[in-house]
Amino acid sequence: MRKVTRESLFTLAYIVTGIAGALVAWTLTKGLRPVPVLPFIIVGFFGALIYAVVQMRGAGLVILTIALLYLVVLVTNGSLRRFPAASLTYAALYTLPVGFALAAAAYVQKVLGRLKIGRFVVTGLIIAAGYALMIVLVFIRRHDDIQGAIVFKQVLVGFKLGAAMGLGFELVDLIGPRRKHPPKTAGRAQESAGPGS
Repeated sequence: MRKVTRESLFTLAYIVTGIAGALVAWTLTKGLRPVPVLPFIIVGFFGALIYAVVQMRGAGLVILTIALLYLVVLVTNGSLRRFPAASLTYAALYTLPVGFALAAAAYVQKVLGRLKIGRFVVTGLIIAAGYALMIVLVFIRRHDDIQGAIVFKQVLVGFKLGAAMGLGFELVDLIGPRRKHPPKTAGRAQESAGPGS
């Protein structure tokens, strides 16, 4: 299978499992009160993209993906026309902690790649920390007292979302492992040895 085809299939699988995990987290979160599903889907989609970028590409594309997340959060806010300055600020307060938490979780999953299962717990904890930082920054921006109960609720939301997405990514990696490329040092050694060696 060609590299482009393989990476495309993995990215599509990550997106499907990311959104599915987001929907699971939304179902577990909504309880008895209505909770908008769109923010969960957005985080699931962009979390999957960031995960795919970290696994296959570089840091520059991660920053670009977080920037796209910011634009999507800004557009879907619904208050951009009436309160442009506040919308820009609150979109940043949401995107930066959550976006970089998604990136950090993806990098940690890559570092812990030898663990076939169980990395999703670490992912959940990192996303939970991102959601906690996000809501604390919102309280600070509003000059309100930080309410522990609300922070804890956001931590639970972040953990459910991160753990569900992380478990989906683990299953994709487990079912369809990527082909490992030979180390570059071997190729260089052969070149230095020469064709007649």
